[in-house]
Amino acid sequence: MNPLVDKSILIGITAGIAAYKVPNLIRRLKEKDAIIKVIMTENSKQFITPLVISTLSDELITSLWKREVPHISLSEEASLLCIVPADYNIIGKAASGIADDLLSTVLSAFDKRILFFPSMNYRMYDNPILQRNIGILKSFGYVIIEPETGKLAYGGEGKGRLPDVSRIVLEIERAVTPDLLRGAYCLITGGGTTEKIDPVRHITNRSSGKMAYSLARYCYMTGGKPELIMGITSQECEGNLPYNVIRVENALEMEEEILKRWNRVDYLFMSAAVSDFTCTTKDKKIKQREELDIRLKKNIDILSNLKNRKKDQFIVGFALETDDLLSEAKKKMKEKEIDLMVANYTNAIGSDFSSGFIISREDEEQFECSKDELSWKIIKKISSKKP
Repeated sequence: MNPLVDKSILIGITAGIAAYKVPNLIRRLKEKDAIIKVIMTENSKQFITPLVISTLSDELITSLWKREVPHISLSEEASLLCIVPADYNIIGKAASGIADDLLSTVLSAFDKRILFFPSMNYRMYDNPILQRNIGILKSFGYVIIEPETGKLAYGGEGKGRLPDVSRIVLEIERAVTPDLLRGAYCLITGGGTTEKIDPVRHITNRSSGKMAYSLARYCYMTGGKPELIMGITSQECEGNLPYNVIRVENALEMEEEILKRWNRVDYLFMSAAVSDFTCTTKDKKIKQREELDIRLKKNIDILSNLKNRKKDQFIVGFALETDDLLSEAKKKMKEKEIDLMVANYTNAIGSDFSSGFIISREDEEQFECSKDELSWKIIKKISSKKP
């Protein structure tokens, strides 16, 4: 599911060094088949040339007088208005109701969702007048994405950096996606857990973590509040995204982190490849030899240990089998009282794609799609089934 297909996104560029990130943002949005129209303030042209923006975007508008009634027509055409970067000046104008150029005039007429991405020196961002103006905008329903903390272009370190482009894209996707999981706390496990044999060796299950990261993204896009508990992965979470990632090594640590949060969980997604076996750990490295016998024993069963489950808590389980996928997944679903089971074939490991079945208590759906598409299918199903 791509929420940006054929969506008309209006981007306003104001005066700030972070304007250099906008061409990459436009490119990323165009890759997702969005229609991008851009307004540049006069001062923003000192930071990036109109030629670059006009080449990358579908339309560049720089004046009130070069398009018929632009503040009305642009407001009617666009699904969303994003101010990237939003400087001190435009935030003050918007909060005060000033409309003296093209961008501020469009702001005055735009009656859909508006996102501000402030970016400036930390001294300006900390200014109480700016903070008051941000408060005013929030009170009227404008969305303000807080800047990041770090080194700034003009020296010093503080809060004022424009977020990474991946984060900006995510916030734009969230703004145009239905709030299917609005306010729900979504706990997601992913990656593979490890069980030590000795200080340098371990057993584990293969997992890239891609499914968990995709689920977190789509939970956030649909209004949820995701948190990740991750074991070993071959892929890291992209950018500084707005959800927490807790790292664990073994099944016991994963269970402990889940139990700490269990009472407030609305949706639990158990996509981690938890090691089914553990072994007695040796304190010292086992010396090389011709043969080595390792005695394995059954590991803890995290789902079976989740007690005091509330009526409205919803569990999504994942099963991966080489044989009898559907029957084995249904068996696991019944034994562990899982509300929705995603049964994968082994081709899902490490891949961007997956195939298998989504099984509910009423029916089953076969799928063969990307993991992003699968995440969307899962979220649509659980949002319609949860009481």
